[in-house]
Amino acid sequence: MSAAAQRGPAGGLERFGAPRGVEALARFRRAVLFGAGASAGEVEKILARYGIALAAFADNGAAKQGTIFRGAPVIAPAALASMIDGETAIVIASVYQVEIATQLRELGIPAEAVFPFVSPMFAGHFGAAAFAGADEALARLPARLADDASRAYVEALLAYRWTMDPLRLAKNPRLKGFYDYEGVGPFAGDHIVDVGAYDGDSAVAYLKRLGGEARVSALEPLPQNRAALETTIATHPFGGRIAAVPFGAGAAPMSAEIDSEDEGVDARATLRGKPGARAEIRIETLDRLFAEDPVNFIKIDIEGHDPAALEGARTILNRDKPGLAIAAYHAPDHLWTIPALVDRLCPGYRIHVGHHPAAVYECELFCVHDARR
Repeated sequence: MSAAAQRGPAGGLERFGAPRGVEALARFRRAVLFGAGASAGEVEKILARYGIALAAFADNGAAKQGTIFRGAPVIAPAALASMIDGETAIVIASVYQVEIATQLRELGIPAEAVFPFVSPMFAGHFGAAAFAGADEALARLPARLADDASRAYVEALLAYRWTMDPLRLAKNPRLKGFYDYEGVGPFAGDHIVDVGAYDGDSAVAYLKRLGGEARVSALEPLPQNRAALETTIATHPFGGRIAAVPFGAGAAPMSAEIDSEDEGVDARATLRGKPGARAEIRIETLDRLFAEDPVNFIKIDIEGHDPAALEGARTILNRDKPGLAIAAYHAPDHLWTIPALVDRLCPGYRIHVGHHPAAVYECELFCVHDARR
């Protein structure tokens, strides 16, 4: 009998208690969104999907209280207890999941009425359905990770996804900042390939960290985003160390059309500007783009197409053994399927799991090859 079979359904995740998925939220008639900010729109899409009425926003900002935001009143958190009636849910529309969930507990809000940030992308991350068919992979994952901090973080993340309880989240203390995991890199003198460069925020973060002692090839295929990237290059003190590359990365060369009005898995990575903007983009493999240029570090964050970008970098991985930082939160199974893909493409990587510095539920893989240690 396999280890997963011995542990029971979903690789033993029943150890966290009863599973809870987005269908539990769908049973409520109304919702208050805690957080009158930019994340609210994504949560509202889920409310609309399930016919849940938006009752109000709650916010800790005194200046927002008593105002109207997105057509609904903004109330003080102290008023929430009086709204709990078995038909009203509280959904945290903020990256500060643990902090707000702790506040709600202190206010006496029952746990069954509290839900974490949920969006069209994250709706499928919760409950037993998110782990269907993953028993064997989940059983192998802890031993595959390189350090205890990663294992503890993943255990907390799995508990959060299984129960939809924000209080289960816990930070990885080895995560030092934006795409910065202790000991993984990049390092001074590196050639960094930034796949999904957006407006250059990651490139600038790396260059600041390294005092400008690196160069960045910044892949950004979307025209509006690339215009912002070019502005960063022209105006930032480290801009001369960044080269804009007008391609997306994939498993094979191709053309693709992007429409920002559809529900992309990561709204932050779609076209800057007005909804409805469309763009024809060109996809290339990293192997072709950098066939003559050694690569020391690759960061990938491209709306769930991250595995395809890795597929197109097989030669670079085996030739250069670059450090890797890969978003692993766009699809529920990326947490365990991307490590398996790295192993298949280039054995010998030590894999750590961290997260976005503020959004602890956004897991990221940080990989360093034994040949570069």
